Amino acid sequence: MGYIRLFIFVIVVTFCAEALQKNYRGIKRVPLKKCVLKPRCDPHYKYRTADGSCNNLKRKSWGQSNTIQRRFLEPDYDDGCQSPRETGYDKRPLPSTRDVSNKIHRNRRAKTKKDRKLNMFHMSFGQFLSHDIALTPSSDKSDCCGAHKNRPQCMQIVIPRGDPFYKFQCMPLARSDPFPTRYGYSCYRRQINKVTAYVDASNVYGSTEKKAKELRSFKNGKMRQNNLGLPDGGSNCVFDDMNNDYCQDAGDGRQNVVPNLGATHLLFIRYHNLVVEKLAKLNSNWDDEKLYQETRRIVSAIMQDVVYNEYLPHVLGPAIMEEYNLYSKSSGFDSVYDKRIDASMRNAVAVAALRFGHSQIRNVQKHFSKTYKAIESRKIENTFHHPHMCVRQNGLGSDGVLRWQLAERAAKMDGVFVSGIRDKLFPDSDGKSFDLVARNLQRGRDHGTPPYWKWRKFCGLDHRKLSDHTRRNRRKLLKLCGHIKSIDLYTGGTTEVPVPGGIVGPTFACLLARQFSLYKRGDRFWYENNLPYTGFTEDQLNEIKKVTLSSIICESMDVDRVTRDAFRVKSKKNKRVKCSAIPKPSWLSWKA
Repeated sequence: MGYIRLFIFVIVVTFCAEALQKNYRGIKRVPLKKCVLKPRCDPHYKYRTADGSCNNLKRKSWGQSNTIQRRFLEPDYDDGCQSPRETGYDKRPLPSTRDVSNKIHRNRRAKTKKDRKLNMFHMSFGQFLSHDIALTPSSDKSDCCGAHKNRPQCMQIVIPRGDPFYKFQCMPLARSDPFPTRYGYSCYRRQINKVTAYVDASNVYGSTEKKAKELRSFKNGKMRQNNLGLPDGGSNCVFDDMNNDYCQDAGDGRQNVVPNLGATHLLFIRYHNLVVEKLAKLNSNWDDEKLYQETRRIVSAIMQDVVYNEYLPHVLGPAIMEEYNLYSKSSGFDSVYDKRIDASMRNAVAVAALRFGHSQIRNVQKHFSKTYKAIESRKIENTFHHPHMCVRQNGLGSDGVLRWQLAERAAKMDGVFVSGIRDKLFPDSDGKSFDLVARNLQRGRDHGTPPYWKWRKFCGLDHRKLSDHTRRNRRKLLKLCGHIKSIDLYTGGTTEVPVPGGIVGPTFACLLARQFSLYKRGDRFWYENNLPYTGFTEDQLNEIKKVTLSSIICESMDVDRVTRDAFRVKSKKNKRVKCSAIPKPSWLSWKA
């Protein structure tokens, strides 16, 4: 026992000595005699920490990266503790998630049904936003269809006989990593959120101090770039041009998954570097650290303004936005912070509601010219982890991908998914691929996500019958699942009739509105809060509110004309105008 105590003492003293040497941003240095493993938060520190800690001064870990995803409802594990949800009503086995994908979510039309108003950039920004607030890690790399298929960490997807696409019978999937220790007195398996929960542009800047440093140039406050593109340094890429292609790096590790996402990341990196230059001209005495932190603070605030006033209204519709007080004020402060609110990601939102946008994806990725004419088109399955469309021409390829997203309509959010992600996701050299819909459903069962009807009840909606579905979808769902109590949340939610003015149904609207309300009210750094140390001045805040996504695009990408609403295609009510006609902020309020 003496050796054990000595070992613990050495570890604690070593940690304390290191803590005294480091200059923790946002964290007070702790005297050696009072050293604790969790440093105290500094209420006077002006900027967010990279990992989201110290947002709540009393609950340091609320919203922090690599912490537990909270829940709106207790999980429904089959053993009441951690085994996946594999039985439904009357303890009958649930259908294979691939079978659900085939019979409910398969696109049987010759062409993809498109949204009447929303463009591909709305889909892409939604993907970008979800990567800012949610990442559930799964580190087990075992072949869950091979020799290791019986490992407890494996949860392979059974492919039914006579499948219309796959010729094999098993799709590998490993369970999400559990939080390493039990939480309180509960035996429930709990999943991790690897990124910060807040709408804080962590996908741009990183969710750890280490990642944030990797992305900085440490010159004049700027972020690293490779010529005109994202910096190099990412992983898991396939190169079309071995001499010129490179793997892109960003604050979130999924930037290379598909070109539309890489182009969106670049948009905000370029905007950061543009704002840095504006601030540097006004404040020649600001050093690299000051310029970086002030610009990061501004870009994070702009991200919040765009999400709540441009993106979410198209998803939820005006009535839900008003009901949950999600709109920002047109000018001035709106101090809504409540230190009692834990804004951490809720499990059902991460595993189901936030994934509604997969139904908006189309089967192609394209390049458009400056006059919005098609130059190149590729099947989406040929672009997964291929950065070429973005990095070509020293990064200018991303501009063409972005112009395509602005010009062409997204797929309709109707619970139907294109073959490029439902049959051909991430194909390997042997021609085997994944079904994103089946994976989403299986992931929900892995997490013990309660069935659809319980979420209807939670939201105060009719949970006894499928009252928000078309007659055709009601018939299909009950024929396959047998009872409303056997329907998965993801399937029930994506197939609902949308709320007025929105694109999701009442159940997902409820879950998303509740989550984004928590983000707003539980964030000490919410951009409208009139708080000492962390708040903007009123003049600064009003300039931030002048920024629109269209103005960011005009200042950061190679375009001459844009629509005023960057998420809607060109129309009589949303005409393309010259960039000179798009309002831009004045930065004079930041002159020290």
